[in-house]
Amino acid sequence: MACRISPPFWSGTPPGVRKGNSVPLPQAAFTLIELLTVLAVAGILMLIVAPRIDVPRFQLDAAMREVGSAIAVARGRAILRQHDYVLIFDENGFVLLEDSNNNGKSDPGEERRTVQLPERVRFDRGGATPILGLTEAISFTKMVEGRPALTFHRNGAASEEGVIYLTSLRAARADDSSQDTRALQIERATGRVRCFTYRTLAWQEGC
Repeated sequence: MACRISPPFWSGTPPGVRKGNSVPLPQAAFTLIELLTVLAVAGILMLIVAPRIDVPRFQLDAAMREVGSAIAVARGRAILRQHDYVLIFDENGFVLLEDSNNNGKSDPGEERRTVQLPERVRFDRGGATPILGLTEAISFTKMVEGRPALTFHRNGAASEEGVIYLTSLRAARADDSSQDTRALQIERATGRVRCFTYRTLAWQEGC
């Protein structure tokens, strides 16, 4: 007599459930009260943290990085493309100029990019002690378009050694460093840049 084996209890469709129908799984969701609670806590945290954010100093650090990057770009392109690149400064920002014929001025067809400083940042020394005895905010003596300029040559060298000071508008107006002043020192022979921060009445390397 043949033995008939019944299928396991878990196979097939369970009794009372039609084929093609699926049992919906419970979904997690936030209630309106929970969402409002989270928003309220976030608002309270913003009220606590926001007054402590030093916007002028944040903009100052961002501007320092941007100027430093522009100098590195000018030096790198001068080496790569084997012709001069010029940074022309004014009180509100600078111009990055491709001087493809090395004549020290802007000609038709040469790339020219203008960068503006943030509204709370100025080229200024504030009340910080001068580096290398250089007191001007932009120490370069070479002039292009009537403004101080720094030129990088195809060997990576700079046109002269100098310093660029940046500080916040509040420090510039008060003639006081207020820990807000930064400086970029450019070496002539190599064109490399060193960054300094004014802290506790002295310059410390690093930004």
